[in-house]
Amino acid sequence: MFVQERENDENCLLIAKIDNVKNINSIIKALNFSQEAVCFCSEDGLKVTVEIAKCVQASAFIQLDIFQEYSFNAEEQLIFKIDFHTLVECLNMFEASGMSATVDMRMQGQGQPLLLMLEEDGVILDSSIRTQDPGEIADFSFGDDSVINKIILRSEFLKEILDELDTTSEFIGIELSGSYPFFRFFMSSRLGESEYQIEKTSDMIEHFDCKVRTAFRYRSEHLKHTIKAIAVSQKVSLRMDEKGLLCFQCMMKMDDGQICFVEFFCIQATNEDGGLAVIEPADEYTLPEPF
Repeated sequence: MFVQERENDENCLLIAKIDNVKNINSIIKALNFSQEAVCFCSEDGLKVTVEIAKCVQASAFIQLDIFQEYSFNAEEQLIFKIDFHTLVECLNMFEASGMSATVDMRMQGQGQPLLLMLEEDGVILDSSIRTQDPGEIADFSFGDDSVINKIILRSEFLKEILDELDTTSEFIGIELSGSYPFFRFFMSSRLGESEYQIEKTSDMIEHFDCKVRTAFRYRSEHLKHTIKAIAVSQKVSLRMDEKGLLCFQCMMKMDDGQICFVEFFCIQATNEDGGLAVIEPADEYTLPEPF
């Protein structure tokens, strides 16, 4: 049915084609921790968002340049919810066999299914994924002046830190300061207390801008969702506001050289959960060339 429907391009609000499924699959896998995802389609490309209990939210931005063909024929965004695990399983089928399949995604309009076709050497996987009303999505975006601290660091070092943290600890603290200890991860568990400190002049850090000393705790189970994206990225921008809202923006480079971003937002643990909030003025220290 899909083969017949894809011939009627004029009936589709969305047509998106990618030559190699691997270019999109690595991005999608980084978000695979929620059963459902909300897709935002516009003339600028696609955004896929997942969240858990309005405490953790992750979005992948697949810009126009990633697609070999992209057409969006609507004045407003097309927004819909899909079963995310189904989408991931479809994209995984060809990659698991080592094939570099092309991806053809189409949608005729709101309430219509997302039509997905993967093809490699004449082998075709044809899928129709049911869509739903998106419902309410939490707004975790930062205001123009709300970011008080920002660090850009090389991804391999951040992944190493997160991998070495005590996995039995329920909470992980992150402290940023313009003076010693500058950048610190800390936690406590039944095994004791541990921490990881990074100097602002470390080779790990490309940009350090700390206007206010802050120390907040986050649930370990929330932060662990960032590891997949960090592992396949080149750089990570860590931003924080004075309410403790934390953002990891991961910069990923595709096989063809194109750049994509995956963003994770995480709210601080509440005081009842063991949250900690320290907010004090700090000396500003900046290294150039942030992304």
